[in-house]
This record gives sequence, C-alpha cells and structure tokens, in this order.
Amino acid sequence: METLNFSSHPEQKNELPEKIIQFGEGNFLRCFIDWMIHQMNSQKVFNGRVVAVQPTPHGKVVGKLNAQDGLYTTILRGVQDGKIVNKKEIISSVSRGINPYTNWADILKCAEDPAIEYVFSNTTEAGLAYNGDDKKDMLPPLSYPAKLTLYLYHRYEYFHGAADKGMYIIPCELLEANGELLKSIILKHCRQWDLPKEFIAWINDHNKFYNTLVDRVVSGYPKDEAEKFAEELQYEDKLLVCGEPFHFFAIEGDACLKEKLPFQKIGLNVAVESDISKYRKRKVRLLNGGHTADVPASFLSGLDTVAEMMNDEITGKFTRQVIRSIILPSIDMDKKMLSDFAESVIERFENPFIKHYLLSILLNSTSKFKVRVLPSLLEYHAKFGKFPEELLFSFAAYIFVYKPVRIEGNHLYGIRQGSEYELTDDEANIAKLASAWKLYNGSQQSAIDTVKAIISDTELWDKDLSEFDGITEAIGKYLYRIDKEGSKAVMKSLIQKDA
Repeated sequence: METLNFSSHPEQKNELPEKIIQFGEGNFLRCFIDWMIHQMNSQKVFNGRVVAVQPTPHGKVVGKLNAQDGLYTTILRGVQDGKIVNKKEIISSVSRGINPYTNWADILKCAEDPAIEYVFSNTTEAGLAYNGDDKKDMLPPLSYPAKLTLYLYHRYEYFHGAADKGMYIIPCELLEANGELLKSIILKHCRQWDLPKEFIAWINDHNKFYNTLVDRVVSGYPKDEAEKFAEELQYEDKLLVCGEPFHFFAIEGDACLKEKLPFQKIGLNVAVESDISKYRKRKVRLLNGGHTADVPASFLSGLDTVAEMMNDEITGKFTRQVIRSIILPSIDMDKKMLSDFAESVIERFENPFIKHYLLSILLNSTSKFKVRVLPSLLEYHAKFGKFPEELLFSFAAYIFVYKPVRIEGNHLYGIRQGSEYELTDDEANIAKLASAWKLYNGSQQSAIDTVKAIISDTELWDKDLSEFDGITEAIGKYLYRIDKEGSKAVMKSLIQKDA
C-alpha cells in the first residue's frame, strides 16, 4: 500500500510561503491550528504554511512528518446538531518539521524569514514554564520559552531591531493568561542572560503576545482502527489524527489580528475579542465542570468512558440534569450563549467515536473540583439561598473516590466493585484525604466527621466550607449513602421526573 506523500498525492503539493513557526507538532495542533490554516488556505484567505518544531529531545513526529511531505489526514467524528459527522480530509498546511536538537541552524533561518510573522505553540502546560537551567549558549535550550527567546533575539539582530519585524505570538497551552505568562518568562530569560535593553524594548514594543482559549477533543492516532482506515483511504498514514467536529478558539486580540488571521471570514468558530474571560468561564464551568461533577459518581457505578456515562439511563440523565438545571443557572452570563454551549457539551459527551476514559478525567481531581465545580456550588447557593443536592452528592462522590486501600507518594489505590484502581494527585492532597478517611468506621456520624475534616481544610479550598450551615451534614449523609447503597442508587434518587 502506498504512503501518503507528494508522490502518491501530487495534487496536494503547493508552493505557499511559510508564514508560521509552530512549537509543537503533536496531535492537538495538527487537528486544531494546522487544520484551521488548511481551511483558510482552501478558501484562499490566508495562503501560508506552517513550520513545525519538535518541542522535546525525544519527539517522534518530525521524521514521520517529513517522510510524508508534511501531509496527514484528519478524521473528525461525532454528533453535531443532532447529526452524525464522519469527515476525512488530507491536510497540507504544514511545509516541514524541524528537530531543533539536531538542526538549530534551520530554526534560526526561519527567524531570518520576513514572511514568518506568527508563532503558535502547544507544548502542554508543563512546557510553558520557566527553566532556570536554560542558558543562552545552549543551542538549543530545553524549554520552549527559552527557545523562543533566542529565536526572537536572532530575529532582532538579523533585522537590526526593525519595528515591522516583530511577531504575533499566540500560545495554545491550556493556561489562563497564557500569552502574558509566556511574555513574562521571555523577559525573565532576557534579564537572566543579560540581553540588551534595546532588545527588551523591541520585545515590549513590537511583538504581540495573545491570551487564548482552545477547545477541541483530539483523541489522536486511532491504533485500534488504523488498518480499517488504511483500507478505506487506500494509503498508509502514520500521522492520522482523530478528533471531534466541534472546535472553538478564543483569542484576546484586536481588529488588526482579525484581518491578519481571517478565521471568522470562512465561518470557523473563532472569537477575537478584547476580553475572553466569559469564554473561559463558560468552558471551565460547563464542559470541564460537567466532567468533574459527574465523573466520580459514574466511575463508582462501574462505568469506564464518558460515552458509557451518557448512554446509561441513570448516569446520563443525572449528567444532563446537572449541566442544564444546576451549573447553567448558577452562572451570571447571557443565557442563550450558555444554553447553546451546554447543549453542544452534552452532544460532545455523547460522541460514540471518542473513548474518553473516566479514570483519566479523575486525575488531579482535587484542584479540578476546586476550580471547576466549587464555584457553581457556591454561586448557586448565593443566588438561590440553598445548596443544590446534585452537587453536594458530587462532592461526596469525589471524596469517596479517594477512599484509600493504600498510598504510594502521589498515587492512591482504591477499590471499585472488587477491582483496584489507581489515582494520581498532589501528594499533599492525597495525604489529607487519606487521613480524613481514618475517621470513618461505617457509621453516618463518622461519614460526617470525615467530610468535616476535608471541607474545613483551608489549604484545599481557600476557605472553611464547613462554616456554611448544613453543608457538612448533607455531604456526609451522601457519603454514607454511597457506601451503603452504591453510587448509582443515590444518583437515581436525585433524578427529577422530567429530566
């Protein structure tokens, strides 16, 4: 069977100029940014290609990318507006990949190219961080911000500090104020390496750093279906990437960026606005919060994936009820925008093609619960004068998931329906929850005592939640019921008749 490249698919060859340098070549960027650039090229509104840079020393994508002449296939599968979507497309927006650990000179050549104006990145949250061990004489340094600092410095020197040679820098790592964070790290490297004040001024005056929010579930290379797809497509593609049809990209920018990157002109779901906080809040509370609020109880019920959770009569009804009737009303924002997004979230959760494992969603649940669910619980209370029973139960289910059989550092092992499972979280969080569980002896009062020890911990929640009237007893009773009746039975008792 032929391999996907220009020899097998000469119609995909184009001579568009390189306009973007992209730090990261993984599944997400190829199915998100690079897919969008391809759509704009297809409609002739951007006409540029991407140079993809390997972010870590042990990457395996660049070799495959270059062997395929930058070509790869996206397969978007899911439910959208009530209809099944299954779209396969060859993406030709990537010109080449560069391994900076063997070809740093090629990276600097890109810095000398006036046509390359944009920087995109997704090096994971861990990648967008300061590394004090990086030095300016390391070619390259290890971290992404340090690499970008040297890239920009070379560009500054090559063009003699020209004002019109600054870059549009658009990080896609899932961190709040990611553009501001990246800029602050670069400036820190400038000071650490004693780079010229004129260069620092050029960074500040002539380079634009944008905060962003990205949203698309990308499941990656479909190992289980690779042969089936090769048969369907009639070629071999080692970089095949699967994702959901839904996509959303928010950039904190201005009209200038809208013109430069005309995503919206061709109907892509992109918002370029002066403040994107509402989009972040919407996503964190409804999408991420929907996961974090409903997954612990569904996992305890014996289910393994989000699709199973949605297909189950009880857990599915409960999840929809929590999103529509509890989380959504607690948020003070435009209700139409919220409602439309909530329905798209439910559709995405129902996606039969994506195996999103509940256990992976449960990783680091303590910080997730604090950021994603606790605000809905407290704001609902402030708004309606009572705590929603569904989220009190969710709190109890989260605590129950942390009932330990044993602990090894930041790994907690529990038992679900006779089988052992493993969770990871911050070591201190695990220790706190495990310690509280020592209070439980099977009685309802001891369940309440366990809950009190957890929710009164100001290090976990930034406030003593037990000071709210009745909350300790309510969560404690649900914890006791989960232990005695099982998670699904308790969930069933909370489902509204019309849900």
